[in-house]
Amino acid sequence: MGSPPPSHPAARLPASRLAGVGLVVFAANAALLVLQLVAGKLLAPFVGSSLETWTAVIGVFLTGIALGNGYGGRLADRYPTPRALALLLAGGAVAALWMVAFPRLLDATGWHRALPLGPRIPVLAFALCLPAGLVLSLLTPLAIKLALPDVRHAGRVAGMVFALGTLGCLLGNYLTGFYLIPAFTIDGIVYAAAATLGVLAAGTALIAECGFRNAESERNSEPEAPGVSIPNSEIRIPQSPDLRRWCVVVFLASFAGMTLELTASRLLAQVLGVSLYTWTGIFGVMLAGTAAGNFLGGVVADRAGRRPRGPDGTPVGRGPLAGSLLLAAAAATATLLTFSAFTRFGAFYDYGLVGQILGWTFALFFAPMLLLGTVSPQVIRLAVPDVAHAGRVAGRIYGWSTAGAIAGTFAAGYVLLSTAGTFRTLLGVALVLVAASFLVLPRIWENNTLLYLFSVTLGLVGGGLILTARGNMRANPDGSGGVIAVRDTNYYTIMISHDPDHPGALRLNLDHLIHSSVDPRRPTYLHYEHEWVQIELLREARTRTPAPRVLVVGGGGYTFPRCARILMPETSVDVVEIDPGVTQAAYDFLGLDPALGIRPHHMDGRQYVAERAGPGTFDLVMTDAVNDFSVPSHLLTVEYNDAVKRTLAPGGAYLLTVIDSIGEGKLWKAAVHTLRKSFPHVELLASTAGWTPGDRQVYVIYASDRPFDPAAVARAADAAWAAARDPVAAPLAAALGGPALGGNPTTYTHLMAADDLAPYLNADPPVILTDQYAPVDNLMANLFRLSRKKEPAK
Repeated sequence: MGSPPPSHPAARLPASRLAGVGLVVFAANAALLVLQLVAGKLLAPFVGSSLETWTAVIGVFLTGIALGNGYGGRLADRYPTPRALALLLAGGAVAALWMVAFPRLLDATGWHRALPLGPRIPVLAFALCLPAGLVLSLLTPLAIKLALPDVRHAGRVAGMVFALGTLGCLLGNYLTGFYLIPAFTIDGIVYAAAATLGVLAAGTALIAECGFRNAESERNSEPEAPGVSIPNSEIRIPQSPDLRRWCVVVFLASFAGMTLELTASRLLAQVLGVSLYTWTGIFGVMLAGTAAGNFLGGVVADRAGRRPRGPDGTPVGRGPLAGSLLLAAAAATATLLTFSAFTRFGAFYDYGLVGQILGWTFALFFAPMLLLGTVSPQVIRLAVPDVAHAGRVAGRIYGWSTAGAIAGTFAAGYVLLSTAGTFRTLLGVALVLVAASFLVLPRIWENNTLLYLFSVTLGLVGGGLILTARGNMRANPDGSGGVIAVRDTNYYTIMISHDPDHPGALRLNLDHLIHSSVDPRRPTYLHYEHEWVQIELLREARTRTPAPRVLVVGGGGYTFPRCARILMPETSVDVVEIDPGVTQAAYDFLGLDPALGIRPHHMDGRQYVAERAGPGTFDLVMTDAVNDFSVPSHLLTVEYNDAVKRTLAPGGAYLLTVIDSIGEGKLWKAAVHTLRKSFPHVELLASTAGWTPGDRQVYVIYASDRPFDPAAVARAADAAWAAARDPVAAPLAAALGGPALGGNPTTYTHLMAADDLAPYLNADPPVILTDQYAPVDNLMANLFRLSRKKEPAK
């Protein structure tokens, strides 16, 4: 594609029109991300909140975006008018309202229960999310077509539109996480998104009747110039194989970008844990880097397009594009090496928690995402032959880019991270980008600069392979040595190591969290005292039911289930653990004996309780699914509590584990107020008699239709310890291994006095957690900021 003769002035870039369509794209993408973030919460009551749920939601939205951009390109070339833009915005508002109506339809009919959980997740995700993702994505190619006056502005216009769309996503990310979810119900948020799109549609339709018509008439009255319509002799319509090459390039670049984003969450979880703050930091940096890259890529593309060939004969624009891909590959590999160095030398350790998250995310991921963001505008500049084909070509390019993101999402979420591991996945991203650079310039060795970048990148990949082979790049969250095994699963980086504080015991780390301490030689060893509270409540239940039935939601190290089965073998124990890799690690390394008869179920706890557990099945239900500072919000709502209540036998009890502070925390108060909507008797229990309002520790919330009887719990505990000291029961005494072995009988269950708690419970208006309103991360935010002063009790 040659440059136009200098005698013809290029069409001016229409700032007002670009601002108008930019505003539309910005707002539409903000609404799109808001809807994507709340979609998982809308689906959680019907399919749970598992990796499969979130992967399906992201995958379906990306599918809608890919299809929308593909068909949107054809629509843009056929109907390049603001009226079409207004109709698409109105359609987006209707699609948003469908996201409110669909869950109500499921509630009313219950037809989803006829589908097994596996296929149910994608079916419901497609039905809920595809309309909004598809309709709102039809806008982008049309916006590019409306804003593009001249093919030589294709890179800049495409880059600007992409950048504004990404900034809209960035706004939607922060707005939803920090303001909308804690302030409004889920339906209210969706209504607000629909109203925003409706108002924008009305405004666009109004503008279409005046300003744009005049601007279009003025444009049509200008004499033909190469900037507006390039003569046929100078137009080179890309041949099909060439356009296909560009589609493959953006596919690979987006595959790498999405894989990098998912890998970032697993990488940072090893040093920062999993929380609202880490996810917000990752999304924010990824979107900010992509937006900056889109803008920069547009500028680079248009400047490169003014030169017929580079000084070494490189075809127009291909040298910078190949350089962007190689630099992105080098940056992705450097991320791996930087992570190893930062963990070794304690980078950002003296920063506050938010400062640590921003430091880690920007240092590791901003550069590669910025470089990847430059790819799409450069490819569009190379692929668009004239304004008449701008919409279709831009739509096709962006559609294949989104298809790459879909492939990256599913590949990383289901295969790469759990099989290849976090670090090798990063190296794979670098190799994919190197391959993409060869598609741009097959004879890359003829360019000295690109050959140098290629050599540096391969050197970094080789260094990364050496380090991963030697096992030197794995972060050790507790700073201790003696690592026995490390496994990456779809949910966690699982680390088994020797416990330096307890000889003979092993630690189970799930990402940043020391989840369990297990002594394989003493299967009744309980490191965390709140588990003795649970054992004592099980003992009390056994005084009323000879063979208690227990359901534990959250397996971890399986310490409570194995202790319960050994001390009270007549007890039946079912465990719901969402990650089968955690259960397998307990069998392989932590001494969990299959002969104990513990029944594991690998699925979301909400779905097991709601659909698999029969009414009146269990005497004790325990939700102990606390993961660092992230608590599954759908396991704390009124609807979940009602489902638990249906599974309890008469007189049965529900035990909810929370980590919080009486004085500073808000989560425990919301949990108590919410449980009182389902159970007549709700009490807060602790493993110590004394407490300080500002201390953060593990509490067990008791909920039942039967009043809590501390005297009965104490009698059952005393009887157990007396039997353990009896010479006849000496083997049991040796097995107990509890903290009080050899001392006086001890009761670990302490009832927190209602009068002492009342000032804290009544200090603020009660928060009732429902499927529509469950801002759990926000309730924990203040405690999370103070967490680095004191490590969590679990």
